[in-house]
Amino acid sequence: MNKKQSSLLIIVCVLAGWLFNLLAGRFLTAKLSTWPALNRMQFLSPQAPIVINNKETIRVSDSGDVALAVAGIKSKTSTVVLVTPGQTQVLGSAINLTSNGDFLTGSATFSKSVGDFYVVLNDGRSAKIISQQKDLAAALVYFKASLDNVPTANFGNSSDLAPGDKVVLVQKSLQNFYNKAYLTAVVSAQKDTAGIVFNSDSLKRGFLADLGTARISGEVAVNANGEVVGIFNGLWLVSSDALKQSLSLYLSSPNKISRPDFGFSYLIITPVENKLVGITQGMKVSEVLNPSATHSAGLLAGDVIVQIDNRQTNGDMLPEEILQQYKPGDKIVFKISRKNQIINLTLTPTELK
Repeated sequence: MNKKQSSLLIIVCVLAGWLFNLLAGRFLTAKLSTWPALNRMQFLSPQAPIVINNKETIRVSDSGDVALAVAGIKSKTSTVVLVTPGQTQVLGSAINLTSNGDFLTGSATFSKSVGDFYVVLNDGRSAKIISQQKDLAAALVYFKASLDNVPTANFGNSSDLAPGDKVVLVQKSLQNFYNKAYLTAVVSAQKDTAGIVFNSDSLKRGFLADLGTARISGEVAVNANGEVVGIFNGLWLVSSDALKQSLSLYLSSPNKISRPDFGFSYLIITPVENKLVGITQGMKVSEVLNPSATHSAGLLAGDVIVQIDNRQTNGDMLPEEILQQYKPGDKIVFKISRKNQIINLTLTPTELK
């Protein structure tokens, strides 16, 4: 081989290497990053872009986890669209619940009332929304559309999440129908209740995560397996454990979700607080609304509810879970501690309006 041929060979090799590097970096890395085995080995660059399809691109630090999560949920969420003469507007995201057209979104999705509402699936199919049903305690809306063979989402356990665990927030863009994904982390677990003021009539139990900005109604939080662990209702992130309870009510009574109205707020006294300052463990009442069922029964701010119908309020079940098992009209006995005295109060919650 002469000198000229050697130089030409070197040039060809350099060009071939440059071309391979370009193609591998853009396509092969994105494909391989979806393989769990390689992600566990940290084989790929953590800053590599993940191309979900030709319309969806995300760039985050833990690309493998995000790619798996988005791949697991993208076909199982949909877009809610407002159609008015001459234009369409994306209002929010929705979770696909049943294969025959039941969906779930946040109450803020339907804040605009002029025009026709449609749901658009990830595969491009669409249908007009024909009915809506609100769950006032969770600020959620279930709705129905005439669609078949809808891919449905799976729900994980939000109570399993611990501080530092990664979750992915997946939404539909307000400018188009593309999926967007954001990686965040759990700040506090569902059982971390110290210092939180709870409302007796809202489903606010759940983990806390850094939601950042640009959140939209119906945006879902998913774990690395692509399972739903929460949904943003436009006000707060409703945990999947609360979602499951809400969903059971909807499926058993799709025409009306009836919730009890107690009318008070409270703090959960932890064992540490009990030990340090001697406050009785249970639900310390911070405010009682007037009028309300609890006000009529004689509940006062400062009372500590230690039992609800013989069930301890400092046990494994959070008080919210106990309260939401009742229906409007049920007779319930609150055992309370008031100034070192134990008092039983009987009340009948009305229906939440």
